[in-house]
Amino acid sequence: MKKIKKSISLAIVIALVLTLLFACAPPPPPTGPGDNTVPDVIEDDSDREGWVSFEKESFAAGSKLRIKFFNGGYGRAWIDAMKTKFEADYPGVEVILTSSNKEADFTSTISTTLAGSNADDIYICHNIPWEKLSVQSLVMNLDNLYNSVIYTDTKNDNAPIRYVDRIATSSLNGVKFNGHFYKVPEVQGAGGIAYNKGLFDANGWSIPTTYAEFVTLCQTISGSGVKGTDGKNVVPFVWSGTEAYIWDSLVYDWWVQIAGIDEFNQFMKYEDKNMFNSAEFPALKTAWTYWYDLVAENPAFSHPESLALDNLQSNMAFAAGQAAMMPATCWIANEIGDEMLNDFSCDIGLFPTPFVPEAKKDGENNPIRVTYDLAGKDSFIIAQKGKNKLLAQEFFKWMALEENALLFPQNTNGLLLAIRYDFQNLIDKVATSTWEREMFGLLQNTTRFNLYSQSPLVYSSGSPLSPYPDGNYYLEAVESYGTASPRTPDAVFNGVWTRIDREWDQMLAGVGL
Repeated sequence: MKKIKKSISLAIVIALVLTLLFACAPPPPPTGPGDNTVPDVIEDDSDREGWVSFEKESFAAGSKLRIKFFNGGYGRAWIDAMKTKFEADYPGVEVILTSSNKEADFTSTISTTLAGSNADDIYICHNIPWEKLSVQSLVMNLDNLYNSVIYTDTKNDNAPIRYVDRIATSSLNGVKFNGHFYKVPEVQGAGGIAYNKGLFDANGWSIPTTYAEFVTLCQTISGSGVKGTDGKNVVPFVWSGTEAYIWDSLVYDWWVQIAGIDEFNQFMKYEDKNMFNSAEFPALKTAWTYWYDLVAENPAFSHPESLALDNLQSNMAFAAGQAAMMPATCWIANEIGDEMLNDFSCDIGLFPTPFVPEAKKDGENNPIRVTYDLAGKDSFIIAQKGKNKLLAQEFFKWMALEENALLFPQNTNGLLLAIRYDFQNLIDKVATSTWEREMFGLLQNTTRFNLYSQSPLVYSSGSPLSPYPDGNYYLEAVESYGTASPRTPDAVFNGVWTRIDREWDQMLAGVGL
């Protein structure tokens, strides 16, 4: 899916936008600890013997469930499979699917769509502004859904397993607003480095576990003289200049390795402007510097056309064996597609972000594995004006059953719904590729985090605040390397702090704080 980095608008522009959008809205909720808490979830549900699923509702013949979805990096095979099975499980119900290749259909125009008389029942996309839509009463309150019983544990005094218990724990921080549930998270993901397993095996290249080993690996590949399908030397990395944000899968992991999850969560509240001051909180700058030293300062480590390549072209160059690695997140293998991988006889895997020296350690002195979930903003919502809201809720309950949730990974490559899966079952019985086995293994053994924030500086701003408020630092750093004005770590983070320090009070005023 496409994620676009946006800069912070001038405060007066933000204020005008908000005046139009929220003239009648209640004040934003507080952003202190505990605002977005959810009911306690079951800690261990690996033993599911004795679980009995809920009794399905009956719906009148001719009932229609209308679903509009963004046809991006996850493809549509999974939703087509769910349509077929849901219709079989609910005779007389028809699922009508409408796809769109334009994310704007779900972001810039969705308020108008939902306010009209012809709204679909369910919308699925990245970055749906569901918080604003909830204030405008355009999306359905899902409290009843989250508290509904999906399974009854007959081996444990008929204990209820609610819908909220079925949601992946790492996805629960971004489903409530103003104390109520409005969103269902779509995907749980992870990222790291995709690698061409065939090239690695043929040349004896080892998977790095530390930053030093990572650097050595890049030097080895760069100097190996191994030829790709284009007859040129294989380079360590290929990546797309138009999708350079994918490097976040690496850099944000290093950030949280260094800072720890508590400091990261504090940053994401956007309550203290000093969190942007790298002199006081250096972790993000340190992480980005590791990337800069590896990639920007070593042009020979990247495919020579990376800056000009779009997403499809970089994926093809990787599948064709022109580069040994690429920055990756959960949907990359599915986006490349089995056809392209088969055409080039390419077996790809995923290795976790190597540990930097400053990585936090556990009680046994082992570095703590963390993984950025770039897919954390992907959403399901139910339209308040949808004609079949009860049927839409039934669809979500049905989708939370294990056998139906499996339709997602069975029709993608390494992707999972934001549902609590039996990971070992996925590895042993569902995975059919190196990518899937290694992705599921990473998801099983990591602490995941995402960029969701309850701050009005994010959900109420026309150009939401982010850890990178000034643009595409990766692309700019590589483009400017060796010029008179390079975008070095000092230049980037000093510039960020200068701007945040200067404009902070205006930004707060712009969102009513």
